[in-house]
Amino acid sequence: MTDLDDDDLFESARAPTRWPAQHGVPSTLHELRDVLIDYEHQRPRSQQVALGPSELGTPCAQQIARKLAAGPQPPAQEPAWAPFQGTAVHNSMTDVIRFWNAREGRERWLPIARLQVADDITGEADAYDTDHETVVDWKHVGVTALKELRDKGTVSPEYRVQAHLYGRGYELLGRRVRAVRLVLLARSWKFDDSEEWTEPYNRTLALEAIERYRQIKAHMDAGGSVLDVRATPSSKCWWCPFRRPGQLTDENGCPGK
Repeated sequence: MTDLDDDDLFESARAPTRWPAQHGVPSTLHELRDVLIDYEHQRPRSQQVALGPSELGTPCAQQIARKLAAGPQPPAQEPAWAPFQGTAVHNSMTDVIRFWNAREGRERWLPIARLQVADDITGEADAYDTDHETVVDWKHVGVTALKELRDKGTVSPEYRVQAHLYGRGYELLGRRVRAVRLVLLARSWKFDDSEEWTEPYNRTLALEAIERYRQIKAHMDAGGSVLDVRATPSSKCWWCPFRRPGQLTDENGCPGK
């Protein structure tokens, strides 16, 4: 998952949708914008239906219900630029992990792995440090997430639950998990702006998230309405694909916070 700053949001709202030709050459930015929107739409992750660990920690149970119901989502109006950057960083960090192992002459790190978190839940974990029996997840973030960690010592519920679900996945593989760690890689020119958050692995937290998901899924499988599932508005409503500002809550969406 990625983090956008408020400044990024306002800049996005002001972003031009057209760029003029220069010296008789049509704008590459204009064409690239449409290509990136289509590119994101065809990515396997964008097309997946099953929910994964990155989605189960949202405080809003109704968002989970809407995703399970495959609720309508408006077509993308702009490139998913922050997620695009995050994917690029994750891919490069996998190469870094392999280099790190080669540098040490041993397999200290287990690189990206597909984990079975529960019977019906899988996820792709970034790394596992065998020396310290710690699950590590990379996050490519802006100043908002970094400031929250520095000022409050906290990370978002989505991030926290995701980390412990990966811990559960490694545990089911027979690995001992002592701790989970989020490495917040700064989306800036300076690596030293980055931070990290760590806490002991909490199996109960992971199992509670799985049980909550199963209860919501059972409700939806039984023909229940998304409107029967509690909505929890928060600042994260900005990123909800079912957010419909200024409209009443119905089967199609919610106005959010």
